[in-house]
Amino acid sequence: MSYSSIARFYKLIESVTIGRPLLDARLAHLQRLAEGPAIQHALLVGEGNGSFLLPFAQQFPNTLITVLDESPAMLRVAQNRLDAAGIDTARIVFRQADMLTEQLPEGRYDLIVTLFFFDNFDAATVQQIVPVLEYASSPSGQWLLSDFQIPARGWRRLRARIWLTILYAFFRCVAKIPARTVPPAEAILAATSFKQVARETYSAEMLYSTLYERV
Repeated sequence: MSYSSIARFYKLIESVTIGRPLLDARLAHLQRLAEGPAIQHALLVGEGNGSFLLPFAQQFPNTLITVLDESPAMLRVAQNRLDAAGIDTARIVFRQADMLTEQLPEGRYDLIVTLFFFDNFDAATVQQIVPVLEYASSPSGQWLLSDFQIPARGWRRLRARIWLTILYAFFRCVAKIPARTVPPAEAILAATSFKQVARETYSAEMLYSTLYERV
């Protein structure tokens, strides 16, 4: 799997497909996070081109941020985006990583962020990755999850199925993602030490954004 070949065009791809709701889902709980417990260390997994990283870094100027992505090209785009906005990146670590082999420090991160990341993988792989991230969360950590879903019924369900068929066909071709359908990420997180505290949906319920707290 690699997004490097489309890193420069990824923002355009998002704009001509789902558009603004993708950003809305990413930022849905940013204000709630700002009003909550202090976040000293944050881990952004599969951040891509920095769509969440930039506003997060602006909102949390004192937070130490680790950004992991499998694509070095995406990491460069994200870093260039911050540089262009005048963000001091001395407190931000950018690292190429494969989450199937990555080893993370125990209990370090006050916030785990996985935005439109798990949709690249099948359910079995997500079940492998989630415990690694849970291990890295601090005892009172939070987890921000955004992704696609298929609504339960009606025209929203049909619309989502059409869009996801198109998107999966495209990304399986250009990025070689292994997944063929959206994994049940929320159900997998429900079996961890995290509980859901807030949830929003966007784009006719095709996108969701969920905030969790560790208990």
